[in-house]
Amino acid sequence: MVFLLCWMIILLFPAGALWAWRRAGRRGLALFSALAIGTVVALALLAASQRGGNRLAQTYGYGYTATRTLLLAALALIVPLIASAASVWATAPRLRPGLVYLIGSATALVGIFVGTVAAIYLIWS
Repeated sequence: MVFLLCWMIILLFPAGALWAWRRAGRRGLALFSALAIGTVVALALLAASQRGGNRLAQTYGYGYTATRTLLLAALALIVPLIASAASVWATAPRLRPGLVYLIGSATALVGIFVGTVAAIYLIWS
């Protein structure tokens, strides 16, 4: 599920962010980003629960698994969303849409890499 979310953030979120920017400007981009972040948080909370398939929740409790899962989701998924949205916000008024999409996708890719390394460092050290 995490790999699917990563690919969605790299490939689909910049396109949606660009669409939201062109349709409603800053407000549309902020709303689209908030909706995407809320979805990631909801999926992280679901993944931390027993009903979501997490067997550690029974042993360690939901509070422990939820905080660790939210930390991982925040660093590995939400930081790239914010970075990609910021790059779309900064480049959309000046560049053509195809280039804005490529910059947003590259920013999300770098954000996922940096966020995952930071999450591994913080969670397991």
